Amino acid sequence: MPAPREIIDSYESILDVFTLNIKQRERVAFILCDNLVELACKTKAHQRNHHFNRVCGFHAAWNAPGVLLAPNGLGGRVQNRRDTRNTMQHGSAAVTVTPENCADAILDVRKVIDRLWRNTINRNLTLPYRVILSIVDLYASNGNEPQRQAFEDAMREGQWRGITNARKAKVSEVIVKAGLRTNWHLAIHQSPPNCGRDPGKLIGRSMKALRSHPFDRSFNGLGACFHLR
Repeated sequence: MPAPREIIDSYESILDVFTLNIKQRERVAFILCDNLVELACKTKAHQRNHHFNRVCGFHAAWNAPGVLLAPNGLGGRVQNRRDTRNTMQHGSAAVTVTPENCADAILDVRKVIDRLWRNTINRNLTLPYRVILSIVDLYASNGNEPQRQAFEDAMREGQWRGITNARKAKVSEVIVKAGLRTNWHLAIHQSPPNCGRDPGKLIGRSMKALRSHPFDRSFNGLGACFHLR
């Protein structure tokens, strides 16, 4: 049985938050990860047994028949994050998480979903979200820091408009530097049709140093609305 579409939609929403230019995006994404883990576990348990009590607690959800996450592995990590989330939500609004904590949580949500519905993420994520997931990999606690730095540099320094980059912005145009961290969400989601379905060709030239994450950067399609630098 495949994962319900709302599970995939929720995961894509979390990936979107990771790329947005908003305050405390890591805190928001972290909390959403915790919510989705609980929802996924309860949904799978209910699929296995329609009499499953869906108002049970978080610990019971990830230990339910048909779910059973490893207490010394994935289950233990999601439980620790639930404890952190409770502190964030009910203890202190000042408590937050690092980008690495957030990326680790996002990757573990994928592991939970793929455990409950085999290989669901690979089969169902659309192109922009597969790209974002590869970027999340770079920011995880076990990510490659030199590669992450090379990626950021290439995104920031890339000539996103190609041969049209020399054109001056019109008075009516907003100047957007697509490679800046604050604009990644825009850049990733406005990929041109010639990128096809291969995420390895979406941001490519801007990431030549990232041999393990070969993307193709051609975002000239953005020029319809913005003048990119």
